[in-house]
Amino acid sequence: MTTQNSHLAPSTLRSGGYVDIHNSAITVTYDMPYYAISTSPFNGGLHHVMAVRNQQLTFFVNDESELPGGSTSAYLAKECVQQDLPIHFCTALLTSASMDRHAYVCLQEGSIIVEVIATAGVEKTAHRAGDGYTYYEKDGAFHAGGTINLLVFTNCALTDGALTKSLLTITEAKTVALQSKGITSILSGQPATGTSTDGIIMTIDPNGELLTDSGTFSQFGDTLAKAVRSAIETALENAATLDL
Repeated sequence: MTTQNSHLAPSTLRSGGYVDIHNSAITVTYDMPYYAISTSPFNGGLHHVMAVRNQQLTFFVNDESELPGGSTSAYLAKECVQQDLPIHFCTALLTSASMDRHAYVCLQEGSIIVEVIATAGVEKTAHRAGDGYTYYEKDGAFHAGGTINLLVFTNCALTDGALTKSLLTITEAKTVALQSKGITSILSGQPATGTSTDGIIMTIDPNGELLTDSGTFSQFGDTLAKAVRSAIETALENAATLDL
């Protein structure tokens, strides 16, 4: 097993893709269509992509309707268009966390490569699933900033079922990372399982080795979990250092 941890992502990913880092965004672009699963309101779900993006919201809004375009989806689309990204072949996450806080991890196990670029902010939104809600969605309700956003990349191909299942493995690894750092829910004070606004984009190489399982007992799932956990722990450490 080989691991690379860094505060800064490289300009080219080992799994494919070119990384462009600015103060307010991290963008990964491809020369050919890759396949992705995304939790974003902008081209979320399963899609072919030529670009993925983690976008910082650099100004305060009271609710989603105050965003340029009137919604999170419209705002992210607008930002992608301004960067000349293909609007129908990209997806993006939104966060209030600074891109300066990002962490990069590359983990290889055998022929499997998993890379993660993570940003983390937990001060206002750390939450334990089932603690209770703080808003209900109506007329563009907007929730507080601070989130864990994950851009995850692999050189493998996955079936749709395995790609979807990877979200379970990623979420379990995220929970372990938060609990290892002693992060607690702002509502209950109990160990946090995430934040209320977390986002994930994961891309696979359609020409890579096809795998059918991403659970934590599988070689791929174990590599994925370790990479995600390490990236989140490092991002939290980076955030704490920059806050000093």
